[in-house]
Amino acid sequence: MAFFPEFPFTGKRVDSFLARIPRSLVPMALVTGIAVHSYFWFVLARASVNFGLIGLLLAFSARFVLLLALSTVYLANHPVRQWIWRAPAFLVLEAAVESIYVAVLIRIRVERIGTEHAQRHDWWSIVSDIWVYNTLAILSFSLVLAVVVQTVRYALLKHEHRDSTVIKIHDEREMEKAEERIEAREERAAEKRDTGSHQAL
Repeated sequence: MAFFPEFPFTGKRVDSFLARIPRSLVPMALVTGIAVHSYFWFVLARASVNFGLIGLLLAFSARFVLLLALSTVYLANHPVRQWIWRAPAFLVLEAAVESIYVAVLIRIRVERIGTEHAQRHDWWSIVSDIWVYNTLAILSFSLVLAVVVQTVRYALLKHEHRDSTVIKIHDEREMEKAEERIEAREERAAEKRDTGSHQAL
């Protein structure tokens, strides 16, 4: 049984709203920022009540597991060669969402710093930690993941005893470019339909 398809995309792309979220930069960064910091807030809110030291460390580690899992969901919907700009863009938007979310939580007096309630003057220290740790986590993980993906792809092609692995990889990249052009046309068509519907109203 082949666990990896020979061609990554065949047939018509599903274009529902939920299907577009994982491959759309802004919505996925918004979902990730809110989900990751909501989890982190929940951990801090419960830390002094239910968690021991080991449990607290595991819970904090799970924050980065969630962050990297959602980052992978986004990046996996795009060719590896695009990650060089998609990973930093996703990082910036995700951290910006978390920063705004922190400001809102401080405003309504529910944000935490450690196990205590955060004040307005704590915003910068919270946000600076988010930017530093998220930058290190997402960029380093994306680099490692890209190397692993390319290595596995090359190994699978070599295992299939291709006459020319380089040619095969080139063909796959050409197919990816064709898929991107199809996706761009579909997005432009969707925008035209939305514009037409607004004008009709």
